[in-house]
Amino acid sequence: MDLTQSRPIVSAIIEKEENNTKYIYLQTRWKPKTSPDYSGLLEIPAGGIEGYEEVVSAIKREVKEETGLDIVKINGDYEEKLEENIKGNKVKIFKPFLCQQMLSSTGGLPWIGFVFRCEVQGDVNINKDEAKDPLWLTIDELKKYF
Repeated sequence: MDLTQSRPIVSAIIEKEENNTKYIYLQTRWKPKTSPDYSGLLEIPAGGIEGYEEVVSAIKREVKEETGLDIVKINGDYEEKLEENIKGNKVKIFKPFLCQQMLSSTGGLPWIGFVFRCEVQGDVNINKDEAKDPLWLTIDELKKYF
């Protein structure tokens, strides 16, 4: 565990609409052995970006691994682009919904994250090694938590 480098992560605000009502997906983090300080807290799906993994591929992988859901759309107004600035160097240009950074922690790793608003398909099949208690909340219900 290298605490001198921030780890890049991706997170997904998963949205769905049914009967003209928007819902947001939340889950309870459940990693009591590897993340005891944060287990039991509500969260959105998130995880690390592997070396040279494209950000969009990482968010799709993490959502699938944690929830069983497939991302069908990333909401936003910017199309990602692949650039080759020097022969052999490929650079991905993307625009997340927002960015966040862990500046201090009581037991977690330093990280910098890219959060995306996503639409999904499929049924939740939560990874019990990562989380529990999946919830779909309306915006009004979500406001009651904060």
